[in-house]
Amino acid sequence: MMQDTTSGVTVGTVAALPGLHLELHTGGLGVERAVETPLAAETPPPPRWLHGGELILTRGAALGTETGAWDQFLGHVAAGGAAGVVVGLGPGAAFEHVPDVLIQLGRRHDVPLLSAPPSTSFSRIARAITQQRIDAERSVLEAASSLQVRLLGIVTRGGNIDRLLEQWRTSTGEESAVFDRVGRLVGRSSGFPTPLVETAAAHLRQEPPRLGESTVFDLGRGEGPRPDAGAGARAGGDATLTVEPFAGETTVRGFLVRHASTAPAARLAVPTLLSLLALEFERRWFLDEPTRRRRAAQFARLVENDDAARARAVLKALGVDTQELWGVVVEAESATRAEVLLDDLAVVLGTPLLRLQGRRVEALAVNDPARALEDFGLEGPVGFGTPAIPAHAGQTLRQAHAAMETSRRAGRPVLFTDGAAHDFLLHVADSDYLTAFADAVLGPLDRADHGAALLNTLHLWLSEARSIDTTARRLDVHRHTVRNRIQRATQLLGRDLGGVDAQTEIWLALKARGYRDDGHPAARPEQPAPATSGAG
Repeated sequence: MMQDTTSGVTVGTVAALPGLHLELHTGGLGVERAVETPLAAETPPPPRWLHGGELILTRGAALGTETGAWDQFLGHVAAGGAAGVVVGLGPGAAFEHVPDVLIQLGRRHDVPLLSAPPSTSFSRIARAITQQRIDAERSVLEAASSLQVRLLGIVTRGGNIDRLLEQWRTSTGEESAVFDRVGRLVGRSSGFPTPLVETAAAHLRQEPPRLGESTVFDLGRGEGPRPDAGAGARAGGDATLTVEPFAGETTVRGFLVRHASTAPAARLAVPTLLSLLALEFERRWFLDEPTRRRRAAQFARLVENDDAARARAVLKALGVDTQELWGVVVEAESATRAEVLLDDLAVVLGTPLLRLQGRRVEALAVNDPARALEDFGLEGPVGFGTPAIPAHAGQTLRQAHAAMETSRRAGRPVLFTDGAAHDFLLHVADSDYLTAFADAVLGPLDRADHGAALLNTLHLWLSEARSIDTTARRLDVHRHTVRNRIQRATQLLGRDLGGVDAQTEIWLALKARGYRDDGHPAARPEQPAPATSGAG
């Protein structure tokens, strides 16, 4: 994590520089003052000559030992915002050692007072300060450059906004969140609390900053936004939030809200973070029609095959690096609203894997979508599939469709496992729902060669407590045939059939299909093509 300092050189660090043998006589909080430049002065410098942060070097030869002269000198130094004073001692200087009265004057004017022995020349002090500033600035630049490279790497590997903000948090210690142009949450770091999301969203809706303008919200006093006054305004840490807009070419796309620290490397890297956020919005959100058609075609290729190599090729072409995908289906109130929702979900879910199906938006999320959509506040039916490897993307999407049907009745987002409850499926759900559920679970077997034999074998195997021998006798086939069919079904379903959850889900799907205890399915009426035909 970056150090939370405004400068690499302070009065305290100068006092501790090796080889100079400086002694700090007064300091207090003043030891943290940043030293910008050393300045030799033997007479009181007019305050207008000082710009703040100077470390005044003087032997006091022109001042002598007169208390009034030193009082005036230190008064001018304090008025000009100097960081402190180094008094040279020894022959030709005003003092052989620092008198108590001078220490008292330093405390009265709140000026850190150091002394240098005769062996330490002012030129040595100046060179040491200059070198320390060079080293500190190099360190800051290296830290900022390293952070920028890490952020860029996340984007080039297909990472989403949450991953960007989490890397920012790890590197700088700053919690942050991103909102769209109407104040809706798009992503946040893991430590950015929900109550603060609501506060920031309310501020953004009331008075969003304009392009090229940053504002600071004072949380503790409940004040409205004020112009960003720089590092000093942000020193309050958790008491303030800094809000910075980012844009496409000329239009504000969203806002970065962060607990801004005083870490110099963080301030240098913020423009890179804002640029990458703008790029993500442009790349993943505002999709032109050719881009939508191209992505819809890639989406279809992914969900219509179960070949791992082809699935990896599709994801690589889209710049997506993930081991799991989550199916998401959202039904909008109209086709027009679905068009807008497609763009919104591209950002909220951080995925290019989306397509429109009438009033429904289908998506394959690269991270667990439940948290993102909970913060986003979607209205309407929402269904989630269980995580699946890319080769089984079609399965998790079919699960999401089945869960979405349940969501319409439940009035809340539904995970696929919610829709598989025994009582709900067999006693409450209507026939359309049961059909959708069974198709989502058993679809891979339906499309396989000899799928009917696989389904019948699987049903009898479960009926006979997973006994290979008993199932073989009932089917009048060799036991190796049964074992091969079960292995093939396991491969196609992408599930561990030794688990109770998988067995229960498949058993319910078979019962929904009308499979009887005698091992044969009941006659099924002809069904129209399902709405998710692109996924099946």
